[in-house]
Amino acid sequence: MRSMAALPELAFESMRTLSQEEFEAWVAARWRGELNHYELLDGRVVMTPPAGYPRGAIEAALGGILEPFVRKRTLGKCFGSSQGFELPSGDTVEPDDVASVL
Repeated sequence: MRSMAALPELAFESMRTLSQEEFEAWVAARWRGELNHYELLDGRVVMTPPAGYPRGAIEAALGGILEPFVRKRTLGKCFGSSQGFELPSGDTVEPDDVASVL
């Protein structure tokens, strides 16, 4: 049996820079069913492919545990990996799996 060589993690970065406002409008104009993830890092749009197994299963399990815990104790809100967070640095990023904002 042939073994497959490990494939590199790929991400694609835009040539043009955008502000957070331009990035927000650009994301809003995208097709809603698109599976790729986009972040704004140092003014550049960075695209990464969707998570595969087991990462998606891990995210679902973590969210299923964390969200009821946080909600029951009124500690804040939980978000999945597709939620964008606008940072004061000008970057807009997504959490790796699950984020809880306290």
